[in-house]
Amino acid sequence: MKKNIWVVYPPFFVLVAAMFLMTVASAFYDLRLFLFFVVISVSSFIFVKLKFDKFKEYLSKVLLSINSSINVESMDMLEKIPIPCVALGEYDEIIECNALFRNTVSMGKDCVGETIIQFLSGHTAKELLGRSSLDVEINESKYTIYGTQLDGIIILYFLENTRYKNITKEYFESRPAVVLALFDNREELKHDSTDGQDAQLLLMVENVLQDWVSKTTGFMKKLNDGKYMIIIEERDLKLAINDNFKILDYIHNIKIDEHRWATLSMGIGRGAKTFSENEQMAKSALDMALGRGGDQVAIKKGGFYKFFGGVSKGVEKRSKVRTRVIASTLSEQISSSDGVLIMGHKFSDLDSIGSAVGLWNVCNIVKNKAAYIVADREHTMAKSTISYVEDKLGKTIFINPDRAMGLVNEKTLLIIVDTHSEEFLESSELYKKCSNIVVIDHHRMMVNHISNAVIFYHEPFASSTAEMVTEIVQYMGDKGIKKLEAECLLAGIMLDTKNFVLKTGVRTFEAAAYLKRKGADPVRVKKMFSNSIETYKLKCKLISNAEIINNCAVTCIENIKDNERVSCSQAADELLDVQNVKASFVLYSSNGVVNISARSMGDVNVQVLMEQMGGGGHQTMAGAQVENSDMDSVKGQLVDIINKVAIPK
Repeated sequence: MKKNIWVVYPPFFVLVAAMFLMTVASAFYDLRLFLFFVVISVSSFIFVKLKFDKFKEYLSKVLLSINSSINVESMDMLEKIPIPCVALGEYDEIIECNALFRNTVSMGKDCVGETIIQFLSGHTAKELLGRSSLDVEINESKYTIYGTQLDGIIILYFLENTRYKNITKEYFESRPAVVLALFDNREELKHDSTDGQDAQLLLMVENVLQDWVSKTTGFMKKLNDGKYMIIIEERDLKLAINDNFKILDYIHNIKIDEHRWATLSMGIGRGAKTFSENEQMAKSALDMALGRGGDQVAIKKGGFYKFFGGVSKGVEKRSKVRTRVIASTLSEQISSSDGVLIMGHKFSDLDSIGSAVGLWNVCNIVKNKAAYIVADREHTMAKSTISYVEDKLGKTIFINPDRAMGLVNEKTLLIIVDTHSEEFLESSELYKKCSNIVVIDHHRMMVNHISNAVIFYHEPFASSTAEMVTEIVQYMGDKGIKKLEAECLLAGIMLDTKNFVLKTGVRTFEAAAYLKRKGADPVRVKKMFSNSIETYKLKCKLISNAEIINNCAVTCIENIKDNERVSCSQAADELLDVQNVKASFVLYSSNGVVNISARSMGDVNVQVLMEQMGGGGHQTMAGAQVENSDMDSVKGQLVDIINKVAIPK
């Protein structure tokens, strides 16, 4: 009622009287001012009179409603209800309440005539009626409020359940989470350490973990050297999440020298009904963390992941044992198939095409199996390379997805290169039609990765898929590798390493040396990167229009052609040469989709940033495609993400 009752307060009539006196007084000073005040005073009086009449009408309706629906017996029943309750009018005003409400909810205050909103955490009674119930906290007590409506009168029931809510909260806060922690670069550091140094490193890592666990209610169990299981409560896990898992930084402080330090990966399973389910989710999460390059925490709850850390560069693995095993298994799969199809990602680049050409050589020449590379010639960034390869071979080895669909049978082998996500495949329909799948990729693991592959060869530390394929072909009989295939593979390596600058390890140079021995001509490879004068101008335009935001270069262009995409990628690469630029982002729209090419020198993990835009990639090279949006909106979203990131100076 307070919304309407203000008009009957005496102070208001005193103010109206004062206004009339001022009006009369103004006549002695200025006639025009007097007439103005007369108009204002009369209008105010009429307004007050109308509001008062309306209020009396409303009050009459309320009284009639109360008399008809809440008689004396009903009011007595309100008092007999064993929980706090109130009766409300049309404007959320309290018409009546029982003693329990006055004594517990309103703390002895008679609140008849006041609004109920103060007890509903800002919600209205109508909002409450639109839902089954409302949970509120009043005077350190917790209530669940239920409502019903009878003949225009709203009755609210306040069920006090503080003890139940506290028990429920404690139950969820004390739920156990399973943590699997791995000293993930132990073997690499051990290789360059003495036995004494290795033992000391392991002890220091264990001490950091033990100190972290000691601040919780959980415990730690050592599984083997460098691997641990930790059980902690949900409340402690939430604190670690809010702290962004500072334990990763503490582990980084354990160093051999300025360039080599310990890294830790964690997989956490939470929210399951049993310990066993949490453990299985923790294993999956740890695999995901390692697949993304390690040095990070992956939390799995149900089918969803959340990631923390991942700022370190992937550690190069020295052993090639796994490569030999993969090569042997792949050889068997090729031999037992009726034919092989090799497919990369949408808008294929030199790494995707180069890897495919290398594998085609193994299938067709070494294994004598019919093989084709699936690529959309109209939507590729390696069109000149495709034409060059077929001209040199004198036959067609690249086919479109529609033709490939007609070649599939039960024994067809589909090899997917340079991607592990169905979303980015050249043809998802072809993938769904094939039952025998092999995946070879170097990008950091994505949540929606292909999970039904007979071989899933994933090495996030590798510079490129071309590097991985080069190693594989050496173990599968490299007699068929000629100058052409070697140049295609070398082009893929050079593209993803930015001419041996980024993500370049010992094995990268070993692969390049092998390809050089097979006849790869660096000059010919360089020509694969050449641009037309139009695309070169476009690249220069993108660079000149760039703006610096939080040490990141951002530039945009609308409505480019598919064959101009390579200019956008090249512009992103060259913007890294600008002083103090730690990451670069080129936004371009094509066919109604806003695309982002992201690059960094390793100081910024652009994969993590692009995942927030629905994309992915790896630490130094990533991208995203945003549908159903415009350039300004996408740029604004990207800028917000960039501004939230701590960019090193």
